[in-house]
Amino acid sequence: MKKIICIIILSVTLILPSSAQNNMVIDEIIATVGDHIITRSDLEYAIQAYKYSSGFYTMEADSGTICSILEQLLFQKLLVHQAELDSTVITDQQVEDRLDYNLKVQIMRMGGDTKKLEEYYGKSLTEIKADSRDQLREDMLAEETQRSITSNIKVITQEVKDYFNNIPDDSLPIIPTEYEIAHIVKTPVISDAEKISIKEKLEEFRSRALKGENFSTFARMYSEDPGSAGKGGDIGFTSRGELYPEFEAAAYSLRPGEISSVVETEAGYHIIKMLERRGESIHVAHILIKPKPSVESLMEAKNYLDSIYTLMSQNNIAFADAAKDYSDDPSKISGGKIVNPYSSSHAFLEEQLMEYDKTAMYAIENLQEGQYTRPLATITEAGNQAYHIVCLIAKREAHVANMIDDYEKIKNAALEDKKQKTLLKWINNKVKYTHIRLADEFNNCEFLNDWGIK
Repeated sequence: MKKIICIIILSVTLILPSSAQNNMVIDEIIATVGDHIITRSDLEYAIQAYKYSSGFYTMEADSGTICSILEQLLFQKLLVHQAELDSTVITDQQVEDRLDYNLKVQIMRMGGDTKKLEEYYGKSLTEIKADSRDQLREDMLAEETQRSITSNIKVITQEVKDYFNNIPDDSLPIIPTEYEIAHIVKTPVISDAEKISIKEKLEEFRSRALKGENFSTFARMYSEDPGSAGKGGDIGFTSRGELYPEFEAAAYSLRPGEISSVVETEAGYHIIKMLERRGESIHVAHILIKPKPSVESLMEAKNYLDSIYTLMSQNNIAFADAAKDYSDDPSKISGGKIVNPYSSSHAFLEEQLMEYDKTAMYAIENLQEGQYTRPLATITEAGNQAYHIVCLIAKREAHVANMIDDYEKIKNAALEDKKQKTLLKWINNKVKYTHIRLADEFNNCEFLNDWGIK
Protein backbone atom coordinates (compact mmCIF):
# COMPACT_ATOMS: atom_id res chain seq x y z
CA MET A 1 0.00 0.00 0.00
CA LYS A 2 1.00 3.62 -0.24
CA LYS A 3 3.53 4.42 2.48
CA ILE A 4 1.70 6.08 5.36
CA ILE A 5 3.13 8.48 7.87
CA CYS A 6 4.33 6.51 10.85
CA ILE A 7 2.96 8.02 14.02
CA ILE A 8 2.91 5.43 16.74
CA ILE A 9 3.17 5.14 20.47
CA LEU A 10 6.79 4.19 20.96
CA SER A 11 6.58 1.75 23.82
CA VAL A 12 10.02 0.73 25.04
CA THR A 13 8.77 -1.13 28.10
CA LEU A 14 10.27 -4.61 28.52
CA ILE A 15 12.46 -4.62 25.44
CA LEU A 16 16.15 -4.43 26.29
CA PRO A 17 18.41 -6.69 28.33
CA SER A 18 20.45 -5.19 31.17
CA SER A 19 23.65 -5.17 29.12
CA ALA A 20 22.06 -2.73 26.68
CA GLN A 21 20.53 -0.62 29.43
CA ASN A 22 23.85 -0.38 31.25
CA ASN A 23 25.42 1.26 28.20
CA MET A 24 23.10 4.27 28.33
CA VAL A 25 24.69 7.72 28.47
CA ILE A 26 24.57 10.11 31.40
CA ASP A 27 21.26 11.97 31.55
CA GLU A 28 20.63 15.47 30.33
CA ILE A 29 17.38 17.05 29.26
CA ILE A 30 17.13 17.35 25.48
CA ALA A 31 13.43 18.26 25.14
CA THR A 32 10.40 19.30 27.15
CA VAL A 33 6.72 18.94 26.30
CA GLY A 34 4.54 20.72 28.82
CA ASP A 35 5.75 19.47 32.20
CA HIS A 36 7.30 16.35 30.70
CA ILE A 37 10.97 15.95 29.86
CA ILE A 38 12.87 13.79 27.39
CA THR A 39 16.40 12.96 28.48
CA ARG A 40 19.31 11.86 26.39
CA SER A 41 19.10 8.42 27.96
CA ASP A 42 15.38 8.28 26.97
CA LEU A 43 16.39 8.85 23.36
CA GLU A 44 19.30 6.43 23.52
CA TYR A 45 17.08 3.78 25.11
CA ALA A 46 14.43 4.25 22.40
CA ILE A 47 17.09 3.98 19.69
CA GLN A 48 18.41 0.75 21.19
CA ALA A 49 14.85 -0.57 21.50
CA TYR A 50 14.26 0.20 17.83
CA LYS A 51 17.46 -1.63 16.87
CA TYR A 52 16.56 -4.67 18.95
CA SER A 53 12.98 -4.86 17.67
CA SER A 54 14.05 -4.45 14.04
CA GLY A 55 16.98 -6.86 14.30
CA PHE A 56 19.67 -4.26 13.49
CA TYR A 57 21.52 -4.77 16.76
CA THR A 58 24.94 -3.48 15.74
CA MET A 59 24.03 -0.96 13.06
CA GLU A 60 24.55 2.69 13.95
CA ALA A 61 21.36 4.76 13.67
CA ASP A 62 21.65 7.55 11.10
CA SER A 63 20.54 11.10 11.80
CA GLY A 64 17.23 10.63 10.03
CA THR A 65 16.36 7.61 12.19
CA ILE A 66 17.39 9.45 15.36
CA CYS A 67 15.20 12.43 14.43
CA SER A 68 12.27 10.15 13.62
CA ILE A 69 12.56 8.36 16.97
CA LEU A 70 12.86 11.66 18.80
CA GLU A 71 9.71 12.89 17.07
CA GLN A 72 7.86 9.80 18.23
CA LEU A 73 9.00 10.52 21.79
CA LEU A 74 7.75 14.10 21.43
CA PHE A 75 4.43 12.78 20.18
CA GLN A 76 4.14 10.36 23.08
CA LYS A 77 4.86 13.07 25.64
CA LEU A 78 2.26 15.28 23.95
CA LEU A 79 -0.31 12.50 24.25
CA VAL A 80 0.52 12.00 27.94
CA HIS A 81 0.31 15.76 28.49
CA GLN A 82 -3.17 15.72 26.93
CA ALA A 83 -4.18 12.71 29.03
CA GLU A 84 -3.37 14.69 32.16
CA LEU A 85 -5.36 17.68 30.92
CA ASP A 86 -8.27 15.31 30.26
CA SER A 87 -7.85 13.71 33.73
CA THR A 88 -7.50 10.30 32.09
CA VAL A 89 -7.20 7.57 34.71
CA ILE A 90 -5.19 4.38 34.34
CA THR A 91 -5.64 2.31 37.50
CA ASP A 92 -2.90 0.41 39.28
CA GLN A 93 -4.74 -2.80 38.46
CA GLN A 94 -4.79 -1.97 34.73
CA VAL A 95 -1.04 -1.41 34.81
CA GLU A 96 -0.48 -4.61 36.75
CA ASP A 97 -2.63 -6.64 34.36
CA ARG A 98 -0.81 -5.27 31.30
CA LEU A 99 2.55 -5.80 32.94
CA ASP A 100 1.71 -9.41 33.77
CA TYR A 101 0.50 -9.97 30.20
CA ASN A 102 3.66 -8.43 28.69
CA LEU A 103 5.86 -10.55 30.91
CA LYS A 104 3.89 -13.68 30.09
CA VAL A 105 4.37 -13.05 26.35
CA GLN A 106 8.12 -12.53 26.81
CA ILE A 107 8.43 -15.65 28.95
CA MET A 108 6.58 -17.67 26.28
CA ARG A 109 9.03 -16.38 23.67
CA MET A 110 11.82 -17.76 25.84
CA GLY A 111 10.36 -21.23 25.93
CA GLY A 112 8.29 -20.63 29.04
CA ASP A 113 11.41 -20.28 31.22
CA THR A 114 11.22 -17.40 33.71
CA LYS A 115 14.89 -17.81 34.60
CA LYS A 116 15.90 -17.09 31.00
CA LEU A 117 13.96 -13.83 31.13
CA GLU A 118 15.64 -12.88 34.39
CA GLU A 119 19.05 -13.67 32.90
CA TYR A 120 18.17 -11.65 29.79
CA TYR A 121 17.43 -8.57 31.90
CA GLY A 122 19.98 -9.29 34.62
CA LYS A 123 17.23 -8.77 37.22
CA SER A 124 14.69 -10.74 39.17
CA LEU A 125 11.10 -10.80 37.94
CA THR A 126 10.13 -8.51 40.83
CA GLU A 127 12.83 -6.00 39.86
CA ILE A 128 11.82 -6.09 36.19
CA LYS A 129 8.23 -5.28 37.13
CA ALA A 130 9.24 -2.51 39.52
CA ASP A 131 11.44 -0.87 36.87
CA SER A 132 8.72 -1.07 34.21
CA ARG A 133 5.58 0.20 35.96
CA ASP A 134 6.03 3.97 35.54
CA GLN A 135 6.94 3.74 31.86
CA LEU A 136 4.11 1.32 31.19
CA ARG A 137 1.59 3.65 32.85
CA GLU A 138 2.81 6.45 30.58
CA ASP A 139 2.49 4.18 27.53
CA MET A 140 -1.08 3.35 28.49
CA LEU A 141 -2.01 7.01 29.02
CA ALA A 142 -0.65 7.80 25.56
CA GLU A 143 -2.56 4.88 24.05
CA GLU A 144 -5.79 6.03 25.62
CA THR A 145 -5.39 9.56 24.27
CA GLN A 146 -4.55 8.32 20.79
CA ARG A 147 -7.56 6.01 20.90
CA SER A 148 -9.84 8.90 21.82
CA ILE A 149 -8.55 10.92 18.87
CA THR A 150 -9.01 8.19 16.25
CA SER A 151 -11.73 5.87 17.59
CA ASN A 152 -14.58 7.40 15.59
CA ILE A 153 -12.76 7.55 12.26
CA LYS A 154 -14.30 5.51 9.46
CA VAL A 155 -13.74 5.24 5.70
CA ILE A 156 -16.40 4.98 3.02
CA THR A 157 -16.06 3.05 -0.23
CA GLN A 158 -15.14 6.12 -2.26
CA GLU A 159 -12.32 6.96 0.13
CA VAL A 160 -10.96 3.43 -0.26
CA LYS A 161 -11.08 3.78 -4.05
CA ASP A 162 -9.37 7.18 -3.93
CA TYR A 163 -6.67 5.84 -1.63
CA PHE A 164 -5.97 2.91 -3.96
CA ASN A 165 -6.05 5.03 -7.13
CA ASN A 166 -3.45 7.38 -5.64
CA ILE A 167 -0.92 4.56 -5.31
CA PRO A 168 1.51 4.64 -8.28
CA ASP A 169 1.39 1.45 -10.34
CA ASP A 170 5.04 0.70 -9.64
CA SER A 171 4.39 1.02 -5.90
CA LEU A 172 1.49 -1.41 -5.65
CA PRO A 173 2.41 -4.09 -3.12
CA ILE A 174 2.64 -7.80 -3.82
CA ILE A 175 0.11 -9.74 -1.75
CA PRO A 176 1.75 -13.08 -0.83
CA THR A 177 0.07 -16.46 -1.36
CA GLU A 178 -2.73 -17.06 1.14
CA TYR A 179 -4.63 -20.17 2.16
CA GLU A 180 -8.01 -20.72 3.76
CA ILE A 181 -8.59 -24.15 5.24
CA ALA A 182 -11.26 -26.01 7.18
CA HIS A 183 -11.24 -29.30 9.04
CA ILE A 184 -13.38 -32.02 10.57
CA VAL A 185 -11.92 -33.21 13.86
CA LYS A 186 -12.49 -36.46 15.71
CA THR A 187 -11.09 -36.69 19.22
CA PRO A 188 -10.50 -40.24 20.47
CA VAL A 189 -12.63 -41.42 23.38
CA ILE A 190 -10.75 -41.60 26.68
CA SER A 191 -11.50 -44.71 28.74
CA ASP A 192 -13.04 -44.39 32.20
CA ALA A 193 -10.11 -46.39 33.58
CA GLU A 194 -7.64 -43.79 32.23
CA LYS A 195 -9.62 -40.92 33.76
CA ILE A 196 -9.87 -42.65 37.13
CA SER A 197 -6.14 -43.41 37.13
CA ILE A 198 -5.24 -39.76 36.47
CA LYS A 199 -7.63 -38.44 39.12
CA GLU A 200 -6.26 -40.84 41.72
CA LYS A 201 -2.69 -39.81 40.88
CA LEU A 202 -3.51 -36.09 41.22
CA GLU A 203 -5.44 -36.63 44.44
CA GLU A 204 -2.37 -38.42 45.82
CA PHE A 205 -0.16 -35.44 44.90
CA ARG A 206 -2.67 -33.08 46.53
CA SER A 207 -2.82 -35.13 49.72
CA ARG A 208 0.95 -35.35 50.01
CA ALA A 209 1.38 -31.62 49.31
CA LEU A 210 -1.18 -30.74 51.98
CA LYS A 211 0.84 -32.86 54.42
CA GLY A 212 3.94 -30.79 53.70
CA GLU A 213 5.61 -32.24 50.62
CA ASN A 214 6.68 -29.80 47.93
CA PHE A 215 3.98 -29.02 45.33
CA SER A 216 6.63 -27.56 43.01
CA THR A 217 8.59 -30.80 43.03
CA PHE A 218 5.52 -32.78 41.96
CA ALA A 219 4.88 -30.25 39.18
CA ARG A 220 8.45 -30.47 37.88
CA MET A 221 8.39 -34.26 37.91
CA TYR A 222 4.89 -35.04 36.69
CA SER A 223 3.13 -32.02 35.13
CA GLU A 224 2.56 -32.19 31.38
CA ASP A 225 2.26 -28.43 30.87
CA PRO A 226 5.50 -27.59 29.02
CA GLY A 227 5.18 -23.90 29.81
CA SER A 228 5.04 -24.24 33.59
CA ALA A 229 6.39 -27.65 34.62
CA GLY A 230 9.98 -26.41 34.72
CA LYS A 231 8.88 -23.56 36.99
CA GLY A 232 7.24 -25.84 39.52
CA GLY A 233 3.85 -25.37 37.88
CA ASP A 234 3.94 -21.57 38.27
CA ILE A 235 1.93 -19.84 35.51
CA GLY A 236 2.38 -16.32 36.89
CA PHE A 237 -0.32 -13.70 37.32
CA THR A 238 -3.45 -14.01 35.20
CA SER A 239 -6.74 -12.13 35.00
CA ARG A 240 -10.28 -13.32 34.40
CA GLY A 241 -10.91 -14.61 30.90
CA GLU A 242 -7.34 -15.77 30.22
CA LEU A 243 -7.72 -19.39 31.37
CA TYR A 244 -10.19 -22.23 30.89
CA PRO A 245 -13.50 -21.38 32.59
CA GLU A 246 -13.44 -24.50 34.77
CA PHE A 247 -9.85 -23.74 35.81
CA GLU A 248 -10.71 -20.14 36.70
CA ALA A 249 -13.81 -21.11 38.65
CA ALA A 250 -11.73 -23.41 40.86
CA ALA A 251 -8.74 -21.06 41.12
CA TYR A 252 -10.72 -17.97 42.13
CA SER A 253 -12.38 -19.93 44.96
CA LEU A 254 -9.02 -20.64 46.61
CA ARG A 255 -7.18 -18.71 49.28
CA PRO A 256 -3.37 -18.41 49.32
CA GLY A 257 -1.81 -21.76 50.14
CA GLU A 258 -4.92 -23.79 49.31
CA ILE A 259 -4.89 -26.57 46.72
CA SER A 260 -7.96 -27.43 44.66
CA SER A 261 -9.49 -30.82 44.10
CA VAL A 262 -9.06 -32.29 40.61
CA VAL A 263 -10.36 -29.95 37.88
CA GLU A 264 -11.16 -31.13 34.35
CA THR A 265 -10.65 -28.80 31.38
CA GLU A 266 -10.21 -29.22 27.65
CA ALA A 267 -6.46 -29.57 28.27
CA GLY A 268 -6.76 -32.43 30.76
CA TYR A 269 -6.90 -32.77 34.54
CA HIS A 270 -5.35 -30.30 37.00
CA ILE A 271 -4.82 -29.56 40.65
CA ILE A 272 -4.28 -25.87 41.34
CA LYS A 273 -2.40 -24.12 44.14
CA MET A 274 -3.13 -20.48 44.95
CA LEU A 275 0.11 -18.58 45.50
CA GLU A 276 -1.10 -14.99 45.66
CA ARG A 277 -4.16 -12.92 44.87
CA ARG A 278 -4.00 -9.24 43.96
CA GLY A 279 -7.45 -7.77 43.33
CA GLU A 280 -8.88 -9.65 40.34
CA SER A 281 -5.48 -11.01 39.33
CA ILE A 282 -4.38 -14.38 40.63
CA HIS A 283 -0.99 -16.05 40.84
CA VAL A 284 -1.32 -19.83 40.75
CA ALA A 285 0.63 -22.99 40.07
CA HIS A 286 -0.82 -26.22 38.74
CA ILE A 287 -0.07 -29.79 37.85
CA LEU A 288 -1.56 -30.96 34.55
CA ILE A 289 -1.90 -34.56 33.41
CA LYS A 290 -3.34 -35.23 29.98
CA PRO A 291 -5.42 -38.37 29.43
CA LYS A 292 -3.90 -40.66 26.81
CA PRO A 293 -6.15 -42.39 24.30
CA SER A 294 -5.53 -46.06 23.70
CA VAL A 295 -4.28 -47.31 20.34
CA GLU A 296 -7.73 -48.81 19.79
CA SER A 297 -9.41 -45.48 20.51
CA LEU A 298 -7.11 -43.68 18.10
CA MET A 299 -7.90 -46.19 15.37
CA GLU A 300 -11.62 -45.82 16.02
CA ALA A 301 -11.30 -42.04 15.54
CA LYS A 302 -9.40 -42.54 12.28
CA ASN A 303 -11.91 -45.13 11.03
CA TYR A 304 -14.77 -42.79 11.93
CA LEU A 305 -13.27 -40.05 9.76
CA ASP A 306 -12.60 -42.55 6.99
CA SER A 307 -16.35 -43.19 6.86
CA ILE A 308 -17.02 -39.43 6.71
CA TYR A 309 -14.43 -39.14 3.92
CA THR A 310 -16.28 -41.85 1.97
CA LEU A 311 -19.63 -40.10 2.39
CA MET A 312 -18.17 -36.83 1.11
CA SER A 313 -16.30 -38.42 -1.79
CA GLN A 314 -19.55 -40.07 -2.91
CA ASN A 315 -21.24 -36.65 -2.83
CA ASN A 316 -23.61 -37.76 -0.07
CA ILE A 317 -22.73 -34.75 2.08
CA ALA A 318 -20.87 -31.46 1.59
CA PHE A 319 -17.73 -30.80 3.60
CA ALA A 320 -19.21 -27.84 5.52
CA ASP A 321 -22.29 -29.86 6.45
CA ALA A 322 -20.15 -32.80 7.54
CA ALA A 323 -18.12 -30.47 9.74
CA LYS A 324 -21.26 -29.09 11.37
CA ASP A 325 -22.70 -32.56 11.95
CA TYR A 326 -19.67 -34.62 12.89
CA SER A 327 -16.68 -32.48 13.96
CA ASP A 328 -15.62 -32.31 17.62
CA ASP A 329 -13.97 -28.91 17.12
CA PRO A 330 -15.62 -25.53 17.93
CA SER A 331 -14.95 -24.49 14.31
CA LYS A 332 -17.88 -26.74 13.32
CA ILE A 333 -20.25 -23.77 13.70
CA SER A 334 -18.55 -22.13 10.69
CA GLY A 335 -18.37 -25.29 8.60
CA GLY A 336 -14.96 -26.18 10.01
CA LYS A 337 -13.18 -23.00 8.87
CA ILE A 338 -10.02 -22.45 10.89
CA VAL A 339 -9.23 -18.99 12.27
CA ASN A 340 -5.63 -17.84 11.88
CA PRO A 341 -4.45 -17.18 15.48
CA TYR A 342 -1.84 -14.74 14.19
CA SER A 343 -4.31 -12.43 12.41
CA SER A 344 -7.79 -13.47 13.65
CA SER A 345 -8.86 -13.89 10.01
CA HIS A 346 -9.42 -17.05 7.98
CA ALA A 347 -6.42 -16.36 5.72
CA PHE A 348 -3.01 -17.93 6.42
CA LEU A 349 0.29 -16.96 4.86
CA GLU A 350 2.37 -20.01 3.99
CA GLU A 351 4.82 -19.50 6.85
CA GLN A 352 1.93 -19.00 9.27
CA LEU A 353 0.27 -22.23 8.17
CA MET A 354 3.60 -24.07 8.46
CA GLU A 355 3.90 -22.80 12.02
CA TYR A 356 0.28 -23.64 12.83
CA ASP A 357 0.16 -27.13 11.34
CA LYS A 358 3.08 -28.28 9.20
CA THR A 359 1.48 -31.65 8.38
CA ALA A 360 -1.68 -29.96 7.07
CA MET A 361 0.39 -27.51 5.00
CA TYR A 362 2.24 -30.34 3.26
CA ALA A 363 -0.99 -32.31 2.80
CA ILE A 364 -2.87 -29.54 0.97
CA GLU A 365 0.01 -28.39 -1.25
CA ASN A 366 -1.22 -30.33 -4.28
CA LEU A 367 -4.95 -30.05 -3.63
CA GLN A 368 -7.37 -28.02 -5.71
CA GLU A 369 -9.84 -25.69 -4.01
CA GLY A 370 -12.65 -27.72 -2.47
CA GLN A 371 -10.58 -30.91 -2.23
CA TYR A 372 -9.72 -32.50 1.10
CA THR A 373 -7.22 -34.90 2.63
CA ARG A 374 -7.57 -38.36 4.05
CA PRO A 375 -7.65 -38.40 7.89
CA LEU A 376 -4.42 -37.00 9.36
CA ALA A 377 -3.03 -37.31 12.87
CA THR A 378 -3.00 -33.94 14.64
CA ILE A 379 -2.65 -32.26 18.00
CA THR A 380 -5.55 -30.04 19.08
CA GLU A 381 -5.03 -26.51 20.41
CA ALA A 382 -5.46 -27.98 23.89
CA GLY A 383 -2.55 -30.32 23.16
CA ASN A 384 -4.51 -33.55 22.80
CA GLN A 385 -4.14 -36.28 20.16
CA ALA A 386 -6.82 -36.40 17.47
CA TYR A 387 -7.45 -37.01 13.78
CA HIS A 388 -8.78 -34.53 11.23
CA ILE A 389 -9.69 -34.18 7.57
CA VAL A 390 -8.38 -30.91 6.10
CA CYS A 391 -10.09 -29.11 3.23
CA LEU A 392 -8.49 -26.45 1.04
CA ILE A 393 -11.22 -23.82 0.90
CA ALA A 394 -9.23 -21.26 -1.07
CA LYS A 395 -5.72 -20.59 -2.31
CA ARG A 396 -4.92 -17.12 -3.54
CA GLU A 397 -1.63 -17.01 -5.40
CA ALA A 398 0.78 -14.15 -4.86
CA HIS A 399 -0.36 -11.15 -6.90
CA VAL A 400 -0.25 -7.40 -7.24
CA ALA A 401 -2.85 -5.83 -4.95
CA ASN A 402 -6.19 -5.05 -6.59
CA MET A 403 -9.58 -3.79 -5.45
CA ILE A 404 -11.43 -7.01 -6.25
CA ASP A 405 -9.34 -9.55 -4.36
CA ASP A 406 -7.87 -7.33 -1.67
CA TYR A 407 -10.58 -4.83 -0.80
CA GLU A 408 -10.46 -5.48 2.96
CA LYS A 409 -6.69 -5.08 3.09
CA ILE A 410 -6.87 -1.86 1.08
CA LYS A 411 -9.71 -0.62 3.27
CA ASN A 412 -7.65 -1.23 6.41
CA ALA A 413 -4.68 0.57 4.90
CA ALA A 414 -6.89 3.50 3.89
CA LEU A 415 -8.31 3.64 7.41
CA GLU A 416 -4.84 3.70 8.96
CA ASP A 417 -3.78 6.43 6.52
CA LYS A 418 -6.78 8.53 7.53
CA LYS A 419 -6.00 8.01 11.21
CA GLN A 420 -2.40 9.08 10.68
CA LYS A 421 -3.49 12.26 8.91
CA THR A 422 -5.95 12.98 11.72
CA LEU A 423 -3.15 12.60 14.27
CA LEU A 424 -0.94 14.97 12.27
CA LYS A 425 -3.68 17.59 12.29
CA TRP A 426 -4.17 17.08 16.01
CA ILE A 427 -0.44 17.58 16.64
CA ASN A 428 -0.29 20.72 14.49
CA ASN A 429 -3.15 22.20 16.46
CA LYS A 430 -1.95 21.04 19.89
CA VAL A 431 1.59 22.37 19.64
CA LYS A 432 0.20 25.91 19.33
CA TYR A 433 -0.95 25.75 22.94
CA THR A 434 1.80 23.60 24.46
CA HIS A 435 5.17 24.67 25.83
CA ILE A 436 7.76 22.72 23.79
CA ARG A 437 11.53 23.11 23.84
CA LEU A 438 14.24 21.18 22.02
CA ALA A 439 18.04 21.12 22.34
CA ASP A 440 19.80 23.10 19.62
CA GLU A 441 21.59 20.03 18.26
CA PHE A 442 18.27 18.81 16.85
CA ASN A 443 17.37 22.01 15.04
CA ASN A 444 18.28 20.46 11.69
CA CYS A 445 15.93 17.50 12.11
CA GLU A 446 13.34 17.27 9.33
CA PHE A 447 10.29 16.50 11.45
CA LEU A 448 6.83 15.82 10.06
CA ASN A 449 5.67 18.68 12.29
CA ASP A 450 7.40 21.88 13.30
CA TRP A 451 6.46 21.26 16.94
CA GLY A 452 6.19 24.99 17.44
CA ILE A 453 9.96 25.18 17.66
CA LYS A 454 11.59 28.11 15.96
